Amino acid sequence: MDESVRAGALQGFHGLVRDLGGDPEPLVRQSGLDPESLRDPEAMVSLPAVALLLEQAAQRHACPTFGLRLGSRQDPEVLGLLAVVIQDTATVAEALRTVSRYLFVHSPAYELALEDPSRQLPGCLTLRFDVSLATGVPQRQLLDGFLAAAFRMARALVPAELRPRGVSIPHTPTGRPEEYRDCFGANVFFAQPYAGLHFGREVLTASMRGSQPRLRERAAAYLAARQPPAGHGVSARVRDVLKSTVGVNRGTKAEIAALLGLHPRTLQRRLTAEGAAFEEIRTEVYRAATWRLLRETRIPLSHTAAALGFSEQSAMSRSVRRWFGTTPSRIRAQVSGNAGAATFRRPGDVPR
Repeated sequence: MDESVRAGALQGFHGLVRDLGGDPEPLVRQSGLDPESLRDPEAMVSLPAVALLLEQAAQRHACPTFGLRLGSRQDPEVLGLLAVVIQDTATVAEALRTVSRYLFVHSPAYELALEDPSRQLPGCLTLRFDVSLATGVPQRQLLDGFLAAAFRMARALVPAELRPRGVSIPHTPTGRPEEYRDCFGANVFFAQPYAGLHFGREVLTASMRGSQPRLRERAAAYLAARQPPAGHGVSARVRDVLKSTVGVNRGTKAEIAALLGLHPRTLQRRLTAEGAAFEEIRTEVYRAATWRLLRETRIPLSHTAAALGFSEQSAMSRSVRRWFGTTPSRIRAQVSGNAGAATFRRPGDVPR
């Protein structure tokens, strides 16, 4: 996996650090990034280094919601030419298809998926976001920043007032929960299986603001020439469905095949044709989700096991030993600076 991102993703970083009374240059160098490379928003830089930079900035300046604040400062220009293409789409539905197709230009490690209908909130759709990074790379500030930026950009590009029905965060709050609610103007559900914005389904037909068609055509041609759109084979669809249903069901081949409208044998044949195996994909998804909940939340281990869909805590412990060679409690004990304990709640359990 190409773990890079456009330097434009750090739009507003230097200004925020200065507002907090700091000097951004030493932080940039400490994270392993070249300050000169950040001057060109189209330059591709290390995404793990960017994630580390945000975590270090939050700690250095005692600003636990640094990522959230940074994302709230960003505008559509953070996406470069992709923003031009998005801006001139006719509807939100078309804009989402465009983002999904070309997001790899901004970062090959970013994943955006539309879940319609939402499996979390009845009557809603969900915009799910994930980052494919090596295990151990801190992602809390990165994910907070992306969700805040995505919400702010959506409000800038859509004339109609956008109000999410809810927001899912895959970790405990980095700061006060009230700061999250103030940022999104909606209920925020922490320690969830994935990061996501939940909207009413009517948002898909909302119109976009529009821009210059000729400029859009040139930008779209440029993006298309950069790299073929990310594949949407059955293995990618299986991975998406597994991510969106972690903890909702057991994630068996039969369950996932049913959600994809396929017979389990048909699903297996198509995966084999792509050189993929269902159990390998399932292990990859559940391993990453388990690591994230153990490292980036403080919910009790019994609740963590339930959130991941394990039948009991001992079943989770056996899987953790097999995957990481240690116990869930030892993984959690290695983490320092996490937020306090949070009560696990599913979005559907909280009034909207």
